[in-house]
Amino acid sequence: MVEQLPGFTKKEFAMGAHGLQWKAGSTEIERVSCQARLLGVKPGWTISTINGVQIMDSQNAWWELLKCKKSGQKYEVWFMKDEASIREDQMKAEAEKEKKRKALEERKRREEMERKIQQDAEKKRADELASKKAEYWDKQNAGVAGTEAAASSSAAPAAPAEAPAEAAPPAEEGGGEEQAADGEKEPDAA
Repeated sequence: MVEQLPGFTKKEFAMGAHGLQWKAGSTEIERVSCQARLLGVKPGWTISTINGVQIMDSQNAWWELLKCKKSGQKYEVWFMKDEASIREDQMKAEAEKEKKRKALEERKRREEMERKIQQDAEKKRADELASKKAEYWDKQNAGVAGTEAAASSSAAPAAPAEAPAEAAPPAEEGGGEEQAADGEKEPDAA
């Protein structure tokens, strides 16, 4: 967008009634209607140029507007705004800048929050995946350890069970006399 001097504005008029009325002897606009009102021209503005021709007085403005109107083509009119309009435009521009600044801050804050949420979600997914892997490996290791423990425990109890069985027959072979000697009575075999 081309930066214009503050207070100057360009309006493009079409053929037909322009709707401008100005004070006699000057180019200051008194009343607006038709196209001028629709284009946003305000009373108090002054006509600067019409279709590239500098306007110095009301007579010059009248002839240039009449030429453009009869040509049947669109034409540009440059206006110099009054002080109140300039201040109003400056306040609007400042309000627009502030609005854009706030929108930019809000967008940055929202993007930062979304980024944080995304990072948290990725971290949570990674933690869950690590937890599932650890659980899987624990089950696998527990299953391997359980089968090894079962294999070693089934082999280990067999050996001690055999040992008492081997130790018991000599006690029987020796007869019940030794047990009776220890103070235990053998039940009668009846």
